[in-house]
Amino acid sequence: MLLGLVPLYGQIGRYISLRSESSIRNHAEIYFERQAYSHAAKLYQKIIREHPEDQAVKLRLGDCYRFLREPHNAAYWYDHVMQNDQSSSEHLFYYASVLCAIKKYQQAKFWYSEYLKVHPNDQRAIAALTSLENPQLLFDDRFEVEQLSIGLPGSVFSPAIFDEGLVFVGEGNSGSLVKKITTWNEGPYFDLYYVPLIDGKPGYPKYLDDKLNSVFHEGPATFFEQGNKVIFTRSAFNKGDGDTRNLQLMIAERNASGNWTSPKKLFYHANYSIGHPAINKDGTTIYFASNMPGGYGGTDIYRTDFKRGEWQEPVNAGPGINTAGNELFPSLDEQGMLYFASEGRGGLGGLDIFKAGFNSQIQPENMGFPINSQGDDFGIIWSPNNSFGYFSSNRKGTDKIFRFKLAKRALAERRD
Repeated sequence: MLLGLVPLYGQIGRYISLRSESSIRNHAEIYFERQAYSHAAKLYQKIIREHPEDQAVKLRLGDCYRFLREPHNAAYWYDHVMQNDQSSSEHLFYYASVLCAIKKYQQAKFWYSEYLKVHPNDQRAIAALTSLENPQLLFDDRFEVEQLSIGLPGSVFSPAIFDEGLVFVGEGNSGSLVKKITTWNEGPYFDLYYVPLIDGKPGYPKYLDDKLNSVFHEGPATFFEQGNKVIFTRSAFNKGDGDTRNLQLMIAERNASGNWTSPKKLFYHANYSIGHPAINKDGTTIYFASNMPGGYGGTDIYRTDFKRGEWQEPVNAGPGINTAGNELFPSLDEQGMLYFASEGRGGLGGLDIFKAGFNSQIQPENMGFPINSQGDDFGIIWSPNNSFGYFSSNRKGTDKIFRFKLAKRALAERRD
């Protein structure tokens, strides 16, 4: 999930010499601090082979794999440290969260309880423990789910309905002769793809458009005005300390000939990320995720309205939606109901998809299994009649797109 609104960083120290142990440690820390976790993990692994009892390095390995969304590996290294009681209180929470992601729920309950002894008012842990103690609330038999077979290797996620098919984010080459590689996990950069749907089955995927895809990441998109306007996520390169690549929103239009204009920035900002857009059917309100200052946690959901010919200053969606954790991937159905992914409200593990009602006093509803799983579930969209839709999940190890529909019983209840 490289577009999870954490800044991406350029190649670091390509020609550095790693002859001494101190040099290896120093460069491992540089990679870690600049969020190049795959590179950092390789160096920490080298250190741990020479110093198998180094608890600090084991914690770093656990953190690297947690950020890389590899919960089995993260749990392995955290477990080593927990057995020696040399972790920080925050790592009790991290350990519990990765245990949830590998379906070790009883162990997760224990470690959430241990964490709450130190931080009794942490709402993330309270919500997580409440979910685990009431698992029957996290299952919903109204939905049937099946994976879409999209003929593209690697991750595919964040679908959007467009023309006679879907636009989605996929791994691949950027169109350049030079294969771009990210320092986050050494995978290819992401681009926007289009796949036609024939009787609900995916056809052959292709690049959406050369003008919309660049040499960097393109991410989740939302279409409006009969598909003739698009707002999408792109990584922006900011040269300087760490050469950060924050995310930004781009907007483009399709002319009468079917060609897209060159994208323009929707907002101008340099020191934080804005991405994962969702727009209402009237094209007057955008929801997005951002780590801009002043939020409730890591990334929050914001909204902006189009008034007097311009998009207004973004407003935080508030504590009814956002938590001390991360809220990401908002979407809207035809009725304007808000959906989003969160790791701060408990659930089955990783990111879970929630539905927010129109009444801000009512807590968002966990969509439950089979929409949610022990993995990361996110990027849900509904069809215009709200009888079926699509979402993303890494429940099988890699981000894939799933189709869901209301079961016959639920459809009959709706008609009644």
